Amino acid sequence: MTEPRTPLRGRRGRDRRIDAQVAARTSAGATPDSGTRSPGARHRIPDLARLTGLLVTTGVLQDLAARLTGQGTVGAARRHVTYAGLPHGAKTYLAAALVQATGERLLWVARDAEIADRAAEELAAWLGDPTAVMTLEPRTALAWERSELVRDESASRIATLAAWSATGSPVRVLVSSVQALFQRTIAPAQLPRDVLTIRPGIRLSLERVLHALIELGYEAVPEVGGRGEMTRRGGIVDVFPAGQPLPVRVEWFGDEIESMRAFDPADQRGVGPVDAARLLPASEFLVTASTGQDLRSRLGRAAGTLTERLTADLSSLETGTLGDAAETWGGFLAPATAIDHVGEAMWVMDEPGDIEAAATFLWSQADERRADLERSGELPPRWPGAYPEPRDWNRHVAAARTLRLTWDGETEDAPPGLNPFGWQEPSLPPVPIGSIASTVARWRSEGARVVLASDQSARLAELLADADIVAVPTSIIDEAPPPGGLLLIDRSLNGGFAGGPDGLILVTDRELFGSVRVRRPRALRRVVPRDVLERLTPGDMVVHVDHGVSRYAGLVRRSAGGEGDEERDFLELHFAGTDRIWVPVEQIERVTRYAGGEQPQLSRLGGGEWQRARTRVRKAVADLAKELLELYSARASAHGHAFDEDTPWQAEMEAAFPYQETPDQLRSVLEVKADLERDTPMDRIVVGDVGYGKTEIAIRAAFKAIQDGTQVAVLVPTTVLAAQHLATFSQRFAAYPVTVRMLSRFVAASEQKETLAGITAGSVDLVIGTHRLLSKDIRFRDLGLLIVDEEQRFGVSHKERLKQLRTEVHVLTLSATPIPRTLNMALVGVRDMSVIETPPEDRLPIQTRVAEASAGLVRDAILRELDRGGQVYYVHNRVETIEAQAEQLRRLLPSARIVVGHGQMPEGALERVMIAFARGDHDVLVCTTIIESGLDIPNANTIIIDR
Repeated sequence: MTEPRTPLRGRRGRDRRIDAQVAARTSAGATPDSGTRSPGARHRIPDLARLTGLLVTTGVLQDLAARLTGQGTVGAARRHVTYAGLPHGAKTYLAAALVQATGERLLWVARDAEIADRAAEELAAWLGDPTAVMTLEPRTALAWERSELVRDESASRIATLAAWSATGSPVRVLVSSVQALFQRTIAPAQLPRDVLTIRPGIRLSLERVLHALIELGYEAVPEVGGRGEMTRRGGIVDVFPAGQPLPVRVEWFGDEIESMRAFDPADQRGVGPVDAARLLPASEFLVTASTGQDLRSRLGRAAGTLTERLTADLSSLETGTLGDAAETWGGFLAPATAIDHVGEAMWVMDEPGDIEAAATFLWSQADERRADLERSGELPPRWPGAYPEPRDWNRHVAAARTLRLTWDGETEDAPPGLNPFGWQEPSLPPVPIGSIASTVARWRSEGARVVLASDQSARLAELLADADIVAVPTSIIDEAPPPGGLLLIDRSLNGGFAGGPDGLILVTDRELFGSVRVRRPRALRRVVPRDVLERLTPGDMVVHVDHGVSRYAGLVRRSAGGEGDEERDFLELHFAGTDRIWVPVEQIERVTRYAGGEQPQLSRLGGGEWQRARTRVRKAVADLAKELLELYSARASAHGHAFDEDTPWQAEMEAAFPYQETPDQLRSVLEVKADLERDTPMDRIVVGDVGYGKTEIAIRAAFKAIQDGTQVAVLVPTTVLAAQHLATFSQRFAAYPVTVRMLSRFVAASEQKETLAGITAGSVDLVIGTHRLLSKDIRFRDLGLLIVDEEQRFGVSHKERLKQLRTEVHVLTLSATPIPRTLNMALVGVRDMSVIETPPEDRLPIQTRVAEASAGLVRDAILRELDRGGQVYYVHNRVETIEAQAEQLRRLLPSARIVVGHGQMPEGALERVMIAFARGDHDVLVCTTIIESGLDIPNANTIIIDR
């Protein structure tokens, strides 16, 4: 920003109520939702059905409907129709109109689960009914993989297929990825036509319900936390049925169901009454006492030739135990696929070329795994396949009525003119936010029906009002706009389009801001209580924060008070002698596993030793605090630049963040802003795991500083991270007059010289670089904020320079692993600290496995990650043999794109490799521990550490 600006300022109120602001911004949608993945269950969606009706009345849509149904003057149905040159945003609009016009059901097939989720969200909006669309999720397992069945995944698939198959079902569209469609599942005949439904007041014995749950594949556990689980305590049964958003606690009085309440699996507390619950099968692989005997009979004499592992599986199945045999025996236990459940629905093939490529990849991967498993003797020849054969798939597609939609105008099946609707571009060109009012006015003068769909609808309404265009944000459309009309939708879609027969122009945040807010399902997690309970076993040593060291004796159920009180779950802790206490599970955060190494002495309740130990620790901390307070007294007495409150541009930029902020992230943002608005130089460290949103906090702080006319420096430990930050900051600030530059080896000498001059003159608003930024020859015109990413990577001399800067400017430090001294300084209050503990909504628990080196295990781990479109780190910390290890992986995975990176590569080569990997050009990075330097690659979700 070359000149200081004084934009419109808001009311100046320094005393922010941070807790209230965070609560207000995170209160919506706080309850967990169902695992059946109906878009409406995940978040609010707009009702755009009136707009869809515009396309339904056009002749081209009526002609398409007649072709696929054989109605009207067209005659016999045309089984396959292809349209090319379609913008991605118009595909779901067209499909929803087809459903409205024909009244028939639709199967939408996408390349992968991410595209399927986006399509389901849009289809629900265009149909105006969240219950009309459901998504079939894939299982994460590989073909024939040895792994415990993830019951939440399997139960979710069961609920989706049951809802699709139910008589009178409101579901009109089933959305599925290729993998989800191909995977083995329960046969249509195994889905019960008359589902057992329980409700309060009916006479139904507890034993009958338990017997039904066992037959339906529910697993008995000590405490219900996931779908497909059940437990009994006297006359109470807790069960988490497939298709239910929360588990249900059912209480009997004799043979009558007296009450039913939903409860939160995190703390086991009731959240409200339940009217009824349908008991669907809990698993796609139903195993009963007769399953193993039936399999042995089907195998006949071949049963005697099975490997030792398969023979053990068969014996376990004869006892009704599935174990890790689900995928291996899937061809016997679940011979159907989701294709068998589709019925007479029309098919929409979203990008047929991509679908064919995804199917080919699954088949080739399965063939490679079969060959390896047969060579190792783990799988006999002619074992049932994991996926339908290509000829069977082609037969299903040929027999169905298909609408093939693609944006590629070069496809072989493209008809003359590509499509009859007039949509001829892969996407609507960008619409600069600064010219939105004039662009809308021009479109309206041309007679178009203009619809703006944005998560920043209030801001758009202000921009339009400045040009005397009135638009009130809404989420429900009572009637479609007339030609020349304008609608403003308070909710963005994934892409816009223009030029159709209905004269509709749809503009989304993708065209306005370059990105769309990512909406992901709110995962129903087992949070701390369940996690701790699963890691504790009776006999473990634990520490209670108030009472000291004890021995965990197990989880018990008892009354909290006198007779008649409701029974609850407690942790029983044994102390020295006969002392014991019972800790409610809601207070489990006060109990931690003992990690001191040697066997400790148990504490005695009421004794003073534990309190004396705590006092000694407090004194040690106080002594350290005194030392550090003296060291940092200069900073406390210094005066810095107090920034003004947020500008409208600040709110606009923050609203363009494409993800949903977590409560911790919002709190950290508000704490940083509050520091910036004080005249004491900020020295705050933001601590959070990789991917928890630290960079976004830095972006918002930097923009605030730049809005106040000061400069910002972002200090990073590596040139690769500098290049990545350059791309991120530039993209977020692209819509604003902010000049962003980088200083590193990637930058030519002439450009570096120009950047240095701009820093001195003030024409460079934000500079990103490595330790070069700490050189004394760099002179900022007005440095207001220094952002340090991964401070622990810098040396002593660099930190001395940082100490000097801290007495002059605001400093924000980001770290996933702060060094002990920095952490101590934050804990004693010398440096302010913000902690981001809440993971993003879709963040899954980290799974760690330590195992003997195995080529099969490595192959499976990499293939699973590649299946979901991710990338893999393979850490081999010996440069001498790293190339040989990479070559071994290439032989093991010939279809994977594998590249090597280590610190002894020629200058510039490592940076090029890392940037290419971050860009997605490679699947597997075989590297040394150099990757710990802070490079942010959200798509790399698996790390394999060799030795």
